[in-house]
Amino acid sequence: MQILLLSYFFPPYNIIASVRAGKTATYLHQFGHDVRVLTAQPLPYPVDLPVEFPTDRIFATRWFDISWPHTLATRFRGRGASVAGLVGGAQPLRSPYHLAIRLLDIYRILLAFPDDAIGWFPFGWAQGERLLKEWRPDIIVASSGPPTSLLIAAALRQRHGVPWVGELRDLWTDNHYYTFPMWRRVLETWLERRTLRTAAGLITVSEPLAQTLRLRYDVPVGVVLNGFDPTDYPPVRRSHPDRFLRIVYTGNVYPGKQSAVALFAALQRLGARAGQVRVAFYGWGVQGMVSIMAEAQHYGVASVLEVKDAVPHQEALGLQRAADVLLLLLWNDPRERGVYTGKLFEYLGARRPILAIGPADNVAAALIRERQAGIVSSDPAEIADHLACWLDMKERGADIPDLPESVAAGLSRQEQTRRLERFLLQIAGNPSVNRHNERIL
Repeated sequence: MQILLLSYFFPPYNIIASVRAGKTATYLHQFGHDVRVLTAQPLPYPVDLPVEFPTDRIFATRWFDISWPHTLATRFRGRGASVAGLVGGAQPLRSPYHLAIRLLDIYRILLAFPDDAIGWFPFGWAQGERLLKEWRPDIIVASSGPPTSLLIAAALRQRHGVPWVGELRDLWTDNHYYTFPMWRRVLETWLERRTLRTAAGLITVSEPLAQTLRLRYDVPVGVVLNGFDPTDYPPVRRSHPDRFLRIVYTGNVYPGKQSAVALFAALQRLGARAGQVRVAFYGWGVQGMVSIMAEAQHYGVASVLEVKDAVPHQEALGLQRAADVLLLLLWNDPRERGVYTGKLFEYLGARRPILAIGPADNVAAALIRERQAGIVSSDPAEIADHLACWLDMKERGADIPDLPESVAAGLSRQEQTRRLERFLLQIAGNPSVNRHNERIL
């Protein structure tokens, strides 16, 4: 099968969407398919992901950042700053230019339609046109967000008649954190319906999100979870000679949407024993890390907190593997019940106990319980009891054991790409398929 993958994000740019796209392309290639990738460069992310896919099959185009003033404002507000320098009593960042930033937000609302990557459309579409004149794929897969990739796929389908599948890692206007005003939502909903109705099939990352799409569109909808790659982890787990209980969090923190308050309240309950705990956050979001520091300071346990800069992806996996416990901050909005975080699957692949803080009635919490991979709680007393048990083990000189391999069974990137392959084969074999609510797993 000849497959064209459209993805704005792709290695070497280190963001979770690039990890998924890169692994998808690599495994489809290993499965024997003729895969070409159309992507954008350069992107404003660390350039440290390994490129495992053949570089001669990657067609990277330039793009124009239509919302560059907003991008500059975002960076000014701290996204690109070092978080390590915040240790020691940093206060929440405040900009004296609130009016200017608000005007830039309005600029983005008006011009970045449907997303900040719309400046990629003319370049991506033109490269797709050139590619399809020499090589005709059996199917196009467009990964979103940003939705611009879906627009390119729909345009290529209209011109060349190649069936396409939209992969919605996040829903488009049905995303619960859609922040634009109602007038724009009306316009964008029209564009979304007009675009996705031309797809031969849709893919998303959880069953609740798939059900939303099935209710909207009369096309096959499949679920391909995020995953992990066992070969990305260090072959030998690094142990620590001391008896500290090391809790590790890797990734960004979204203030107002994620919180570690329950953990810090639990540490406060432990009293002097909290001194034997180290909670390390590795991330790039200054505002999020400042919010975490403020929470720790409020409960008087800031001394156990270590705030560090983000590290390359494989180094992050090594840190996860070496941790005693992995911290997962679930989204605190009940509307996010159908959303997994990609970090969860990496945590499962690391096979270390997971301490998940947040609502228990969502798919991420359910997966942790089903796999017996750790605990999910927002109760400081319950969390303190578990911390005390782990501390007891450390004080006895015992290592906290790995979780069994069964916790991650079926969740590798390779296995999930097989699910995608089966979906694509059925669509490519019958591109006119239009069976409502069909499930292809």
